[in-house]
Amino acid sequence: MTKRLNWIRLAALALIAVAAVFNYRYMFDFTMVMFASPIEDMSHGWLVPFVSLAVLWRQRDALRAAAGAPSLVGAAWVVLFLTIAWFGGRGGQSRMEQVSFIGLVWALPYAFWGRGVERLMRFPAAFLCFTIPVSSFLDFFTIHLRIFSTVLATALLNIAGLAVEQSGTALYSRVPGAEFNVDVADPCSGIRSLFAMMALTAAYAHFTQRETWRKWLLFACSLPIAMIGNMVRIMSICVVAAWFGQQVATGYYHDYSGYVVFLVGVLLMVQAGEWIKGRRKKGEVIGKEVIGKACKTPRGMGVPPMKHGQDARDTRSSEAGEIGIVVGVCAVVLAVFAANLSMPPPVFDTSSCVASELPARVGEFKGEVPWFCHNPQCLTIARESTVKRGAEGFVCPECGGKMASISLGEWSDLPKDTVIIKRNYRSSDGLVYAVSVVVGGRQRNSIHRAELCLPAQGFAMLDAARVPLKLADGKRLEVRRINAQRSGGARMSLVYWFLSHDRECCSHTERILVDVWDRSIHNRINRWVMIAVNVLSGLDSPEGIERFEAFLSELYPQVVLEQGRDGE
Repeated sequence: MTKRLNWIRLAALALIAVAAVFNYRYMFDFTMVMFASPIEDMSHGWLVPFVSLAVLWRQRDALRAAAGAPSLVGAAWVVLFLTIAWFGGRGGQSRMEQVSFIGLVWALPYAFWGRGVERLMRFPAAFLCFTIPVSSFLDFFTIHLRIFSTVLATALLNIAGLAVEQSGTALYSRVPGAEFNVDVADPCSGIRSLFAMMALTAAYAHFTQRETWRKWLLFACSLPIAMIGNMVRIMSICVVAAWFGQQVATGYYHDYSGYVVFLVGVLLMVQAGEWIKGRRKKGEVIGKEVIGKACKTPRGMGVPPMKHGQDARDTRSSEAGEIGIVVGVCAVVLAVFAANLSMPPPVFDTSSCVASELPARVGEFKGEVPWFCHNPQCLTIARESTVKRGAEGFVCPECGGKMASISLGEWSDLPKDTVIIKRNYRSSDGLVYAVSVVVGGRQRNSIHRAELCLPAQGFAMLDAARVPLKLADGKRLEVRRINAQRSGGARMSLVYWFLSHDRECCSHTERILVDVWDRSIHNRINRWVMIAVNVLSGLDSPEGIERFEAFLSELYPQVVLEQGRDGE
């Protein structure tokens, strides 16, 4: 390789790095916010880039030795990740941008220096995936982890002689002098420590294991290791509660018991690594082999040398092609970044596909607007018929504060251009359907999955499924139904679906992909609407579903404006 080609590659990579700082600046901000978010709990993410850099520094000599000719295959991968970067940036999806950034970290060296460097870049690039926040997408998985941890902890504590009983995700003791009641909430499910342990185990396996299959085997052990560590934490909280009282166990000790998970996890990880590594055979030599020494071609033998003139022409032609690949890749990357930064923002679609208010009556159900107290110490929810109107609106019957048509959390967390209309529909036999219509604004966080709200409201999700409903006139409506339950409370069902002026679906993923496409290709922001119905009595029996279908058959045409919509 000539010095000219090497300097061009280094200059192109440096230029792309500078441009990437500007192109991915919002993604970097999003990532740092997620590192500090209590929902994601990704404090380990701050260390992940430094581990990747340490790996690159450790194998810097190997990277120099593996540098080869530029690769067209690597260039094709660069184009793929640039496409993801375009849709992620224009579509406002920071996680897609993270995937594209990590992909380019791997693909650009592949395109510039070839297959040998690509192999060495696999781990440091893949390790950056631990900076992508995914805990909020696994919210349904946490209930199973909670139940599993509770069952095992109960069994082991009873074997150890501490009489403990289980009720759902709660453990309690009625032994005189050692009474306690400990609930395994979502943060204690183990999902938060799982990703930190996976990242730690991946790094430890890379540095301590030689064969690839041993590295993957040790990495696979991170899941049971994290679960065992979390179960030990739950058991230790119960033991402290029995010896020192529940207040100590669920207070000071609970806040610092995460170190128990870390200590147990590290000890198990090291022991598993030693077991997987196994004993090496006697006489095995660990070191680098000199490749190609035995097959070195003796002088005067082998392929006859080419003529000097032909060799020079071929070398110049080859170098020109390699420089062309590097310059072409650099030009494409900079062009995509420049287009992403220079294009005007998408235009917001102001058209509405739903009515401005919910009907006062739906069949046998009479509707009533709920009102919410915004006093943080009160937060009373009252029916309109039970509150009195003052000079500035409805007054809270409990604290006398001002009431609003949306909750304090919705008012504080959602963008101000979000429109929310609600009514609770009650039948003569006491059945209640609580209907909420959320009309999104310009920002994506106007509407989010209901799965994110339920845990914050104290509900544990039991199951979720896509359910087809039959409405009047033969219309078929697909909705997502979630069965949930508060600790020690009754079951409830939440049904929701999304719609825009030309689309209707119940999949959050489908809605996001459609939104990304319209933002990226049509330069348009769809005004999405989420319609949610809370069925306080649950929605499990055929009779309950049939009655709910009759209710929706009456409600749907009064709320959804069909003009200009194709539906599913």
